Amino acid sequence: MRPWAALVVLLCGTFLANLDVFIVVVAMPALERDLGADGSQQQLVLAGYQLVYALGLAAGGRLGDALGSLRVFGLGMAVFTGASVVCGAAPTTAVLVLARLFQGAGTALMVPQVYRAARTLFTGAAQRRAYAAIGAVMGLGAIGGQLLGGWLLSADVLGLGWRAVFLVNVPVGVLALTLLPWAAGGHPPVRRETVRADLPGLGLAAAALGLFTLPLVAGGTGGMVWWGPACLAASVPVAACFLRHERALDARGGSPLVPPRLLGLDGFRRGIVLIVLVNCGLAAFVLMLGLLLQKGLRWSPLATGAGMVPAAVAFAAGSLIAPRLARGAEVRLLVLASLAATAGYAGCAVGALGTDPRWLLGAVCAVGGALGLCVTPALSVTLRTVPEPVAGAASGVVSTAQQLGAALGVCVYGFLFFAQVRATADVVAAFAVTTTALTTTSAAAAVLARGLPPAAAPAGLPEDALGAPAARDLPM
Repeated sequence: MRPWAALVVLLCGTFLANLDVFIVVVAMPALERDLGADGSQQQLVLAGYQLVYALGLAAGGRLGDALGSLRVFGLGMAVFTGASVVCGAAPTTAVLVLARLFQGAGTALMVPQVYRAARTLFTGAAQRRAYAAIGAVMGLGAIGGQLLGGWLLSADVLGLGWRAVFLVNVPVGVLALTLLPWAAGGHPPVRRETVRADLPGLGLAAAALGLFTLPLVAGGTGGMVWWGPACLAASVPVAACFLRHERALDARGGSPLVPPRLLGLDGFRRGIVLIVLVNCGLAAFVLMLGLLLQKGLRWSPLATGAGMVPAAVAFAAGSLIAPRLARGAEVRLLVLASLAATAGYAGCAVGALGTDPRWLLGAVCAVGGALGLCVTPALSVTLRTVPEPVAGAASGVVSTAQQLGAALGVCVYGFLFFAQVRATADVVAAFAVTTTALTTTSAAAAVLARGLPPAAAPAGLPEDALGAPAARDLPM
């Protein structure tokens, strides 16, 4: 077993997971032009991937426990790579959307194994370096997605057009699958334990989210569909059934997706909502910004990618310096950063309506930096009140909340954006209206942050505060 080599191979999955969110944003106008993808279908290409990704994270983590991280990672990478081939060859938007759902499923199998490996293969300073590497690769995927997507579209590599943004995943996936046996040291996977997945809970959660998001996506270009209000209303009792099922399963000694004892922690509840709000605003903002630059301001794909990079760099920088700025004052930093993001969103709305793009890009950087400052302290204050026996489950809930927030942001604010475009045929004005509406996410985050407990982590919480106590070996 080669621990660092294994981590490097697993990080290929983290890189592709983030790359495929951002690289697709730059390709949206090309999809509309070549495949006739309307606003609803564009939302599905983005949000469908993230919804399946989010819903499958818990199952992916449980499969890693049962079958071994590298075995499940290999399965996920194979699914993701195959789906990328189908995306690149898709003859219609419907085929592309379906393939994106399979990409999300593959990602859900891959990503939990990366965190699990960092938690179980390393201890102490080495574990902190492993988590830092994960964060750096996530940032690299975000930045690389925008630049690479813009370059591939501008260069029209091999005449593939937008198809290249999906096919570029294939060599990375093949390389990771080829190196996987070597990183494992030639040792076959060993089954360590039997884990029973909460399939009814997963089904109820998927139903609740589907009932809520489908009307918003389906009405992206034509207004709310006639059956939309009924679906939105039905999502509430289905969500209630999900919570009731989780409590009953926990009482029987099962393994629920969301352990009820976590929801009983006020700091954890507030923190999860805060994480959802931050990611909701971020994902929606990235989508709207890409559409503004290409369709509203008529920038080329390469210029669009380059124009979005400063925000990604500011986000990465904010994430890196946040631990030093906080130093026990995470709640105060969260409040200030959320207020700064609110001001940044407002500045973007004003800057888009102006004539000097430098003002817009400055406000975009402010949003990126402010949201970056939110990420690390939000994780810290959410997880520090979690007792050790459910720390692993808590980290899975946090990862799911991040992806669900992103998907919901694309659905809800995407609906508003495309409704404005439909009403006014003015992409710039639609961006200004939607970005103004995004201030509600960061303002609400500031209010929630004020109520978070400032106390230190309880005794027995793992050092990294992101999962279960570090083990000495990783089931392969």
